[in-house]
Amino acid sequence: MLLRDIRDLFRKELEPRYPVEEIDALFYRLLDHYLQIPRFILGLEPRKQLTQEEEQPLFHALSELVGGKPLQYITGTVSFMGMDLSVDPGVLIPRPETEELVRWILERHAGDLDGGRVLDIGTGSGCIALGLARNLPGTSVTGIDISAEALKTAGENVERLGLQVAFRRENILAPKGDWPLYDLMVSNPPYIPRSHAAGLHAHVRDQEPHEALFAPDADPLIFYRRIAAFGQRYLTAGGWLYVEIHEAFGQETETLFCKAGYEAVLLKKDIFGKDRFICGRKPIPKP
Repeated sequence: MLLRDIRDLFRKELEPRYPVEEIDALFYRLLDHYLQIPRFILGLEPRKQLTQEEEQPLFHALSELVGGKPLQYITGTVSFMGMDLSVDPGVLIPRPETEELVRWILERHAGDLDGGRVLDIGTGSGCIALGLARNLPGTSVTGIDISAEALKTAGENVERLGLQVAFRRENILAPKGDWPLYDLMVSNPPYIPRSHAAGLHAHVRDQEPHEALFAPDADPLIFYRRIAAFGQRYLTAGGWLYVEIHEAFGQETETLFCKAGYEAVLLKKDIFGKDRFICGRKPIPKP
């Protein structure tokens, strides 16, 4: 079958779900992933033909896209901070906003975390922990998550990348035992109220893990409240807490941080101009 005809089939089958520009982007990413064929090939070889063996993974991927499966789960990979990470339906797909969060931390703390400890709460695929470990080689990084499936994926990522990150299974809503002190904590916890599920894209709502997406309607800030309290107990004096937030709860989360005893609290917008990140510092006791 001609390659251009396969592209046109993608456009026809996916037109109800995506604009044509996004369909083409999906098609060319799959073409590169499965066959290592660059997107400009159709310009050079407009009548390029694929064998049945070459067609098969593209048609299978098209069927999964029509069924609503995200591209990242089809290929099993996502790019994050220059790393190719494995992802599967047991973990949230890392977003560009989360990469913004990591870069913000690095901009502010790259010079003062050498030899320190960092804790990533709700690590999922390990993307935040791995992004920090890769760029802060002198720092001890730990990631925790309630999901054994997520920790398996995170462990596979750290092993393949050859980075030093420790992962452990913990429930931040009910942490057990003693913990060391950390110089920085970071989290992208569940923050979408369950009542907002209907407003999400189907490939998010129906495909990504709900325990990583949704917070209870009765208390949508429960994770931030518990994380803030945990940070006050297990951050070093002067240590920092960073979180990604729901755009609708910027002021409420900022107030929560202040009431929890943090100072220098800062609410930051993402590249789309939406309230997305908050940080705060645990006070240093006055002599």
